[in-house]
Amino acid sequence: MQTLKKLIPESRAVIEMHTADLASYVFEVLMNTDAMSRGQWNRRNFCMEAAREYGSNERGSNQEVGVACSAAWSWLESNVLICRHPEQDNEWFVPTSRGRQVRNHQGIRELISNEQLPEHFLHAEFIQNVRPLFLQSRFETAVFEAFKTLEVAIRNAAGLGDDSIGVPLASKAFHPEDGPLTDTSLEKGERVALMNLMTGAIGSYKNPSSHRRVAINAEEARDMIMLASHLLKIVETRAAQRTDGA
Repeated sequence: MQTLKKLIPESRAVIEMHTADLASYVFEVLMNTDAMSRGQWNRRNFCMEAAREYGSNERGSNQEVGVACSAAWSWLESNVLICRHPEQDNEWFVPTSRGRQVRNHQGIRELISNEQLPEHFLHAEFIQNVRPLFLQSRFETAVFEAFKTLEVAIRNAAGLGDDSIGVPLASKAFHPEDGPLTDTSLEKGERVALMNLMTGAIGSYKNPSSHRRVAINAEEARDMIMLASHLLKIVETRAAQRTDGA
């Protein structure tokens, strides 16, 4: 039978593990219980058994292990992977349809990753070319691809040549006086601010990845990609305005 100790041998690792990570292992244990072990789907039973299992052989507090497992259980419930049994008292749980699709700790990791960069926040082109890289944890590459896509869109929308790249490209395209993508109906300070936003984003997030390895975590990559997606939508709006005015 699968147990938490088989997946995570040390009690200290259980106690110190991030709640979502521990929840993914707790869930894998639950989903692999056989017919004779369905009592594991009782919250109290599971937490007490885990505390006993680790406490008998390892240094550390039984209660700390139990508290960690209880918190992980709460995470599973709040993320609708498990729910209270409709025909039992409040300590008994069953997997939801969402939980049955996930099944193990790797599935939960993928679920978390997916929700860190939801499709509905992204430009359609990013869904196809950027998000898959993010889901593979290739964060630096995903960010570079996002800002390269933005750069290409600026060049095409502004009608500039291939020799225009990076910060000079964005500066020329959104120049507050005569940039082909600037909106002269706006106050000059706003036009300058948008040019600075475009040049700053490309200079900060695309250029470093062009020249060296850059360590980027999932949260940072998500924020950068969502910024690039937002800027790409602005470029497309300005391109459409330019076409309508031609």
